[in-house]
Amino acid sequence: MSEQIDGPLTINLEAGELVCCAGQEDYDLYIIHSGKLLIYVNDGTKVTPLAYLGAGEYLGELSFFDRKSRSAHVATLEPTTLIQIPVDQLNKQFPDWLITIAQNITQKLRRTGDVIRQKGIRKQNVETIKPLSIDEQRHYYQLVEKFKEANHITD
Repeated sequence: MSEQIDGPLTINLEAGELVCCAGQEDYDLYIIHSGKLLIYVNDGTKVTPLAYLGAGEYLGELSFFDRKSRSAHVATLEPTTLIQIPVDQLNKQFPDWLITIAQNITQKLRRTGDVIRQKGIRKQNVETIKPLSIDEQRHYYQLVEKFKEANHITD
């Protein structure tokens, strides 16, 4: 088990909480100290899992570098501790040339994501993430709707 941490940039969440929501204008980067997260999108009430993240991984890197709204929802699957890196630290911590490279890579990733969303992707012999059950989809959809309402986020 990982060592406990605490501080002003530490966020402790219980299982079943939403970290962020697609469309949200939150540009901070988060490092996962402990726990497990589900990254997902929805089309109406259909919820599609994209990835599972755990300790040592990070999320929010696209928004951190390009300051565009979140592209997916992120929910905790178990108690989770995140370390928040505020976007205002970007210019203080990274040289200009590195920021430029990161912004260009981010732009390419967002364009690729848009193409995949529009045209789909054909996979052969690739292990995919298992789809969520109807009950799981309903749970994660309702989690997003409650989060949007509480944070005054509109589509």
